[in-house]
Amino acid sequence: MEKYVDLLLKNKKKLLFLLGIINLIALIGLFHIKINVDMKTFLPTDSNYIKSYDLIEKKYDLSDQLIVMLEIEKNPLEDIKTYKKIWQLQRDIEKINGVNFISSLFPQSLPGYNIKNADDINISFLNRLNQITLFKEKFLKVKNNIYYTLLTIPLKSEDFKVVDEIEKKLKDVTYYSAGTLFFTKKLFDYLFNMVIFLPPFAFIVMLFIFSMQLGSKKVAFFSIIPAGLGALWTMGLMGWSGKEVGISTILVPIFTIIMGSADGMHFLTHFIEYRENGLNKRLSIIETLRSTGIAMIMTTITTIIGFISMIFINSNMMKEMGIWSSFGIGFAGIATLYILPLIISGNVELKRKRTHMFNVDFTKKLWNKKGIFVFIIIILFFALLIPTINIKFDQISMFKNYTKVRKDYEKLKNIFDFNIPIMVDFETTKEPLDKIYYKEMKTLEKSLSNTINEFNYPQDFLEIMGKEFFKFKTYPNPIQILIIKNAVKNNPSIPLFDLTKGKSYLGIIITKDNSENTLKMVKNTINKLKEKKIFKNINVTGMGYVFDEMNTTVLTSQVKSIFLSVFLVFISVFFMIRKLKTSFFAILPLMGALIVEFGTMALLKIPLNIQSALMANITIGVGVDYAIHMIGTYRYYKNKVENPIEKTFDVVQKPIMANALGLAFGLSVLNASPFTFHTYLSIIMWVGMLSASLFTLILLPNLLKLDNKISR
Repeated sequence: MEKYVDLLLKNKKKLLFLLGIINLIALIGLFHIKINVDMKTFLPTDSNYIKSYDLIEKKYDLSDQLIVMLEIEKNPLEDIKTYKKIWQLQRDIEKINGVNFISSLFPQSLPGYNIKNADDINISFLNRLNQITLFKEKFLKVKNNIYYTLLTIPLKSEDFKVVDEIEKKLKDVTYYSAGTLFFTKKLFDYLFNMVIFLPPFAFIVMLFIFSMQLGSKKVAFFSIIPAGLGALWTMGLMGWSGKEVGISTILVPIFTIIMGSADGMHFLTHFIEYRENGLNKRLSIIETLRSTGIAMIMTTITTIIGFISMIFINSNMMKEMGIWSSFGIGFAGIATLYILPLIISGNVELKRKRTHMFNVDFTKKLWNKKGIFVFIIIILFFALLIPTINIKFDQISMFKNYTKVRKDYEKLKNIFDFNIPIMVDFETTKEPLDKIYYKEMKTLEKSLSNTINEFNYPQDFLEIMGKEFFKFKTYPNPIQILIIKNAVKNNPSIPLFDLTKGKSYLGIIITKDNSENTLKMVKNTINKLKEKKIFKNINVTGMGYVFDEMNTTVLTSQVKSIFLSVFLVFISVFFMIRKLKTSFFAILPLMGALIVEFGTMALLKIPLNIQSALMANITIGVGVDYAIHMIGTYRYYKNKVENPIEKTFDVVQKPIMANALGLAFGLSVLNASPFTFHTYLSIIMWVGMLSASLFTLILLPNLLKLDNKISR
């Protein structure tokens, strides 16, 4: 340690200059960072449902579409002034570059009419629309004497400017919107605000907590500097490497600041104590590194293990978060050992103005069989709750109730039974518009009537158009189909023939819910049609199935990730301690904290999903740090003082509690996020960090005392 410290002090100016260069490069890299709002990076990497969904999109040339629901006071089919106003609004939106066409109650015209502008619309035109159920039932609803009409807007551009332009046109009306581009645009706005405001907010929170613990704002500031630089270097590296910030990786700088600051706090706590005991700065740094240096390195490694094990979670975005968080923690650890000695060896004077807070001397009363009994009772209580935990994740539930995305979706669902659709690609042996398929789809629709709200298929559109537009008495024959096709070929707002491709057609099903049982029942019912010779193949897919698959596999991947993390942490601790029994002692508090976390999730009905699952990885990586610091300090004092366990407790209890509370308070900044799983993560980490720290301070002294008695 002496050689390392002397090397740092001898080359102080050169190393500080190097630090300035590194920081400058990282700052420039920040301006290269891009935000990625593609939800597909969140999804399983090997999902057959995603592959099928992509194939269907290409096959039927499906574009992203926006759904806009207008809220109006009068029935537009009865009030011609209202109808003209919305008709003109739709024409204005159709002129926006990026809008393909609009399907709605307000078509450009109808067969037999020559509508060129709003003034050409008359009562006769409205009466005709009233007779067409294809328009009326699909696009108009009334609830509590308020009318709602739907605009379905397929797009030919994924530029966010299209959403901005549409919203400008809608500024004078009450509207609710949904759709992929709207969803991703709002997601981009949310993430942009988070990346700008949350990391500095986390830094301020940690500064406040550490100021309370260390008795000095100055000392607290210096203890967080390495973590702040670690976050800067990580984000700069992301920028230079071309990596994008997504809904998960947005947490990387926050995790780095909150978790990476622990080593800085431990370092300065020990340094100040040695200074108070009369040692000069050089010797204080050397003794600090001797007493806690190895523990700091090991805690950095174990925290990295917790994050890096996330590569076993079946999601590209979660893997990215695990990798980049590992970089952040690693950089923060390097910065602590490299920068803090340089800074505090200079003219900076660090002193405590008051004593430590977060005193937990009461835990000493549990350094006996009573403490072990309390631990076992707590673990059993929460372990019994774990089987009741709920597994759930979907696009909408991730948004908090106050967000526009969530409010608009709930309104659309309430009025139009809006839901994520199921896509069914029917490959046929005959022409897809043959009457036989109309009969099969009617039978299928009837068999699914208790579980679905809507079933759209081209044969149904064709039958309705034949009856209501052309007065055909039965399902159209081949010649009548050609007549209809010629009539609508210049009217893209009637997507009848877009749902057929060669000898196949697309069915779109809106279910009443996206529960596992409903999705399974729908798929099984549809797949029974494969037995009939008129179908070559049937492919059922949709984002509902993708999320259901992800919910099913999250538990498996989570268990695999947890076992790997715990095993690697155990090996790391054993490598430091070289004692099997003591290494096992070190992970016991961690295992207890994990059980309490999962039990709390069940108790509070917090769903386990691909995002909230990461709390286990954090707990494993960070929770074991407390035991490592305690064991490392105990080994340092074991042969130097009369009561090493008591001395160890007095040295580490307050830094451990400060770190646990600092991490819990620091992650509380996630409550400002618009995402529900960030709030869930904050709640669970409060439970995890407090249980891991208290279990360490209660259980380890008990186990170390017991081990000493046996050794004697």
